Amino acid sequence: MMGRDFSGIDSVRDYDNYTFVDASGARIRAEDLPLTRAVNGQGNPRTQDLVYERDDGARLHLDVTTAAIIDSDGVARVAIAVLHDVSKLKHMELAAAAGKERALVTLAAITDGVITADRGGVIMSVNPAAERMLGIAEAAARGLRFRDLLHIEEYAASDATFGAIERCLGEHLTTDTLPHATLISRDGQRFAVKNAVAPVILDDGELIGTVLIIHDVTESKRLLRRLGFEASHDALTGLVNRREFELRLERAIERAQHPGGACAALLYMDLDQFKVVNDTCGHQAGDDLLKRLAATYSEHVRERDTLARIGGDEFALIVEHCGVDEATAVAQKILDATRTFRYVCKGRVFQLGVSIGLTPIDSGTINVEEAMRRADHACYIAKDRGRNRIYVHFKGDLDFAQRRSDMHWVTRLTHAFQNEQLQLYYQPILPLDDGDSPRHYKILLRMRNGRNGPIGPSVFLPAAERYDVIVKIDRWVLTRTMEWLASNPDQMDTLAMCSINLSRRSLGDPSFHKFAADLIDASEVPADKLCFEITENGAIADMQKTIAFIEAFAARGCRFSLDDFGTGMTSFSYLKQLLVNYIKIDGSFIQMMSSSQVDFEMVRFTNDISHMMGRKTIAEYVSDPAILASLKTIGVDFAQGYWVGKPRPLTP
Repeated sequence: MMGRDFSGIDSVRDYDNYTFVDASGARIRAEDLPLTRAVNGQGNPRTQDLVYERDDGARLHLDVTTAAIIDSDGVARVAIAVLHDVSKLKHMELAAAAGKERALVTLAAITDGVITADRGGVIMSVNPAAERMLGIAEAAARGLRFRDLLHIEEYAASDATFGAIERCLGEHLTTDTLPHATLISRDGQRFAVKNAVAPVILDDGELIGTVLIIHDVTESKRLLRRLGFEASHDALTGLVNRREFELRLERAIERAQHPGGACAALLYMDLDQFKVVNDTCGHQAGDDLLKRLAATYSEHVRERDTLARIGGDEFALIVEHCGVDEATAVAQKILDATRTFRYVCKGRVFQLGVSIGLTPIDSGTINVEEAMRRADHACYIAKDRGRNRIYVHFKGDLDFAQRRSDMHWVTRLTHAFQNEQLQLYYQPILPLDDGDSPRHYKILLRMRNGRNGPIGPSVFLPAAERYDVIVKIDRWVLTRTMEWLASNPDQMDTLAMCSINLSRRSLGDPSFHKFAADLIDASEVPADKLCFEITENGAIADMQKTIAFIEAFAARGCRFSLDDFGTGMTSFSYLKQLLVNYIKIDGSFIQMMSSSQVDFEMVRFTNDISHMMGRKTIAEYVSDPAILASLKTIGVDFAQGYWVGKPRPLTP
């Protein structure tokens, strides 16, 4: 070694030519070197750590042991130095120290709690994350045992954790499937945690301890709870949303279907007059109202029941374990709470109402869809009957059956519009003066694809009236009729009048007024070819709008006919205000006039009064020659019916 690494060092004086440093890197003076001190007789044999810097810049770590050889006269004239190259060992120690430092830094940085214990289960170390969750410093935790250190709330999770630690120390088993637990720190904080236990084993298989990893899942649990809540609750009101409501309704139906299962009831609630608040004060005020009303409703709902917001201003409630009478009492509380509820905005006080449909949930309830449909229909029946009331649906309910039929026909009409399944027919109106008068037509509507041919309007128009599809139908009929007249000028030249039905809804709809005016003004069809046929009940529903419509279109040249005349108690009093051109005598009188003197006189009287007021008369439902002859005798102006002419398709 001397020859290889210390060549040239052959005397104490030669030390001056080489550089030695101590462990801290400070250069050592020659007089302080061990060998020099030994030669100088300073001290007993000693060992010193030195770092030797070679000419090539490399450093060697040396353990230098020196001793002076004392002559017989007691003087140290010679010294011996034994040098051990411990560079490799030093490098290993430095690497180990660096690894330990990195491990300590890592333990301090990770968010998981790490607790180590020796083979006897005595705590040796606790990292900062574990200190935070346990509420105890590492110094205080050392020497304790796990049962003294950990406070787990759930008995099963506590038993599983300590059992896993014991198995780890006894059987060298790793356990990473421990149940979630609630760890309570010494300062009372609660942490949702997931624990894992592993043995610490040397390369030779010797167990020297165990390590407990505590994974803090508090935030993720809180996030999952929040996401779960948001997925099942309405963001605005905090009530259950439609998805979660239907899941709970499904469970209620399943319980009711089991033998001896508990019955329940479903309430479907639609606010009345809510749109007024939105239109007056804005959507933010509407949202605020809904939140307050939801809180009010919650005060009247039992904890086991389910209240939900399932639409804009629609709520629903499952009333568990009760019959119809109890559920009706709950519905009445909600109705009363709504009636007394007041909302103040922009200096105005708003009062709402609510229409409630109630249907029982029992063994006969098929599924969620059917239950919701029944409750929805019942709610709309409550609206149709005047709003702000409760309607209870029972099996065999005729009103309910009517609404379901209406929904069927509304759906059929929507399909008919989309697939061109509506078709126009015409029926002649015959002049009874035996002269060669121009032709009169009545435009009729049919729906294609019926089982037994075209479907007549009496089947689907009532549903269209009740559910606001009729205005769309009126627009379609007027548009198609004028298109047909424009494309058939030869027919238009010989036509005196084309009569088109107009519904009560269209009479009262300003947007239809504008639509019809724009269509007629832009068309080449003369306005005097058109006659709008309005019913007596439709005309008097909103007298001012009816009169305004008649005046506006009469000024363009259109004519008007009053249909079903004679069925109302106030027919003649309103006739003076309605400037119509024709009076259609109701068919119920026409059909019976041959066999009933009263009906005959009613027809005669109506005809005479109409003529006195300057109106011409039309008799409808003329079905045989005897009726036709009687009408001519009385002096009725026109006749319409199967005996006069059957309806035929209006072909291009």
